[in-house]
Amino acid sequence: MADKVNRIKQSLLYSQLSLFGFLIICSILKPNVVAINGGVSNYGKYKQTVALYVLGFLLNIVFLWRASNQIVKLKNSNHSIRLLLQILAGLTLLVLISTFPRYLKTIYSTIHDDFGIALYSYEFLLSIWFILKIRTRLSVSLFTVEFLGSFIGLLSILKVIHLLYVGQFIGAAGFGALMVLIFPAILELLPNKTHDPLIKPKTPQPI
Repeated sequence: MADKVNRIKQSLLYSQLSLFGFLIICSILKPNVVAINGGVSNYGKYKQTVALYVLGFLLNIVFLWRASNQIVKLKNSNHSIRLLLQILAGLTLLVLISTFPRYLKTIYSTIHDDFGIALYSYEFLLSIWFILKIRTRLSVSLFTVEFLGSFIGLLSILKVIHLLYVGQFIGAAGFGALMVLIFPAILELLPNKTHDPLIKPKTPQPI
């Protein structure tokens, strides 16, 4: 059990390191995105950063999906827990794909923004679930970091301050740390199940 959970934790760690590692490189190559109150997706329009941007997101998605497949190998797992990561990976993919047509028409930009809102909202809901399952000083601190980043991002969207990238980065970092440090611990606390709650048991046929 412990070895399998450690493999899941490793996949989650790789997913976050991939995303943030390449985003940090992007911010070094094009620091003007941070300066002009640009969002993370702006790295998808520059020749110097587009490949790094795509690679970071794709690796994040691949390792999230890998972790979801590893979850079903746990004795106490079920497909509903696996689905949590698959939805996260799917929303991340939609954000990535919608990055590139957003510069063609306003409607595409709106769609991309909506996907981004959906992703951050889903991450926030997951984080609340994490806190409800494991409420420790560490989990609350990481959730506070995520909330602070989200609040900075909101103020930037409203043009109160101009730190959109900083807010996105801090909020995502708080969530990423929760995924790596808290989510695997939740998996260990799940009770053993003989059936998946998402699958309706078959009704015995009369003889």
